[in-house]
Amino acid sequence: MFLTSTILSLVYLIFAIFININWINDIACYFGYFLSIYIVLFIALIPGFIFVFTLISLLWNKKEKKTIKKKEEDVTILIPIYNSKNTIKETIESIKKQKYCGNIYINIIDDGSTDGSLELLKSMQLGQEITLLESDHRGKANALNEGLKHVKTDYTITVDSDTILHPLAVRNIMSKLLNSNKKTMATAGCLFVKNSKKSFITKLQEWDYTLGIFGVKLYQSKYNSTLVAQGAFSAYKTEILKQIGGWQNCVGEDIVLTWELLSKGYETNFAQNAIAFTEVPEKYRYLGHQRKRWARGMIEAFKRVKVLTYKNLNFKSKFLMCLNLFFPFIDLALLIFVPLGLILLAFGNPLLIGWLSLLVILIGMILCLVIEIKRKNMLKEMECKLEKRSILAFIFYILLYAFILAPYCIIGYISELINCKKKW
Repeated sequence: MFLTSTILSLVYLIFAIFININWINDIACYFGYFLSIYIVLFIALIPGFIFVFTLISLLWNKKEKKTIKKKEEDVTILIPIYNSKNTIKETIESIKKQKYCGNIYINIIDDGSTDGSLELLKSMQLGQEITLLESDHRGKANALNEGLKHVKTDYTITVDSDTILHPLAVRNIMSKLLNSNKKTMATAGCLFVKNSKKSFITKLQEWDYTLGIFGVKLYQSKYNSTLVAQGAFSAYKTEILKQIGGWQNCVGEDIVLTWELLSKGYETNFAQNAIAFTEVPEKYRYLGHQRKRWARGMIEAFKRVKVLTYKNLNFKSKFLMCLNLFFPFIDLALLIFVPLGLILLAFGNPLLIGWLSLLVILIGMILCLVIEIKRKNMLKEMECKLEKRSILAFIFYILLYAFILAPYCIIGYISELINCKKKW
């Protein structure tokens, strides 16, 4: 499957280059060959290659191993909190409602909250299965590691303090991990947006989580190389977490941890039916700050994991990681292409809206359709209904979402490259 997807994507790339030589020449008349090649390469050619590779990977029906019903193992859930007074109670209640036969222990680690979160937790009747730990404000990674010290079960799950779990979430994520091969050390859960109706920005993110993030994890999991077992909801084998020393003290601690596991020859996957709902930023600037952190986390991962030289890193994981190298260049191209394209179009010149860019949008739309069908089929099996999403937000998501986030992503890349101060 991997080889076929790669070859067909390369065939598409060669075809796209061949039919668009004249477009490059036309742009060069205005901006020179360097800029014209840069724009076409990172706005159309590379995104088109990635879209085609993803589409073929998702359409390829790999025969899944039959799930064997295994004993539901005891598990410990780590919840790091910092100023989470308004959300932590709902998170705990969702865990208590889990339909899971194994014992679920909860380690809540307060990272020096100042909003009364700790006092609220102390006033609640938490029960014997919940351990409340206190620490100074040293960041999310340190809080997770403090909680990890007290884990006595063979399996560990991380849940953010603003995330609530579907009643079958723990059962499904553990079933995926337990039924995977022995090399699988982490399974990412499936996140959807909890506060989607709060603003237009949250409606945009609803499409991002149901199409972008869901689709990416879905196709990466086919190669046992899910690149981010996100901290908001993922399951791990406790032994390997302790063996590698837990989470690194960095902005993208979950990305770095996942890449470190892959670099040692282990595998990671995605449980699409292990559903959780998480709060997302409600204002543009907060969304921008989040994506800036994610961008920094990706660069952190590249700095800590030498993708090209690690011998234990399998080729599929290496290939998927290397695709991320294009993202900074794509984000920069978006900042150049979109304003210039719109200005020229306003004067009746469609120079930067070439056939290739339209083809990429078409492939992207087909990809969205395939992801949506797979998502709906999964939700139908789960008997889980989500509220209708905004069509206007979908149009904006397809055409401009990546552009409005590009400035923050670029700031994030640069911030990490020049080692700016980090905060949780």
